[in-house]
Amino acid sequence: MSTSIRPALRETYHHGDLRAALVDAALEALVTGGEAKVSLREVARRVGVSPAAPYRHFKSRADLLAAVATAGFVRFRNALEDAKAFLPESEHLAAMGSAYVAFARHNRALFQLMFSPALDKDGDAALKAACDASFAQLVEAAFRERGDDPYDTAVATWALVHGLAQLLNDRQILNLDPGRIDALVAGITRRFVEGLRAARR
Repeated sequence: MSTSIRPALRETYHHGDLRAALVDAALEALVTGGEAKVSLREVARRVGVSPAAPYRHFKSRADLLAAVATAGFVRFRNALEDAKAFLPESEHLAAMGSAYVAFARHNRALFQLMFSPALDKDGDAALKAACDASFAQLVEAAFRERGDDPYDTAVATWALVHGLAQLLNDRQILNLDPGRIDALVAGITRRFVEGLRAARR
């Protein structure tokens, strides 16, 4: 990410929302340098405040990473909601499945952090709420396909698209033309939904 966003970070801070500016700076550091580059000292430097200033909002680096992951899940939920907007309900689950994989591909470092086993989702109320709100999108769409077991269907959908996203991000699918990725993902998710409907019948 270019340095062009730094004036916006400083402007946000000067309007009094230092916490949001620090999270934005951490997102920038994550994208440009990976998780190893995210630290309280580094985000303070990027925002232009003293090294002690971030500690007014985050007790530790782990707290900062949790806040970044929370922001990631908010973006993720918005991406899923946008994917189904203006579509008939019969297309929601497949559309969100494709959006899930697209989000992972275009936000690799953030996606990896969001699903890191090092995050304590049960111990952070904001993070857990953001994560649950994202998963609720899949449960709602799964209910329409399999009202008898929407949770199991949502988990199956999640396992499919998360696994596919991970394979693509890790470049484990050999001889795949990058121009075919979107079509491949759309086809797989569509066939999965068709299978759910066939089982219901």
